[in-house]
Amino acid sequence: MVNLLKNGVQFLADKLKLHASETVIYKRGADTINICASFGKTNYQIEDDSGFKIGGQVTDFLFQAEDLIIDGLLTVPKTGDRIEIEGKTYEALFLDDGCWRYSDPYHKIIRFHTKEI
Repeated sequence: MVNLLKNGVQFLADKLKLHASETVIYKRGADTINICASFGKTNYQIEDDSGFKIGGQVTDFLFQAEDLIIDGLLTVPKTGDRIEIEGKTYEALFLDDGCWRYSDPYHKIIRFHTKEI
């Protein structure tokens, strides 16, 4: 049986890439690749031992998981990875669940958490 939801997620991922993304430079050490990514935001909140909460917002880049190929290998974002766009550099930012997560149940789109440096 055809999984309509899975097909729909892929359809929307393709449309996001085609109509709502820009080419960015993805860097890992000396390796660089060009990928199409869309901007996003993630809100976060941190609570210290006394219960005081502080929050903020980080810049996310959303891109198709299948596009992140470095040295011929499909990979996922890692601490230290960077994105460059329009003269700005963004570096991986570790939140509660790491510096990235999948944005859909079928692992088509990666949401990469970053901070401008």
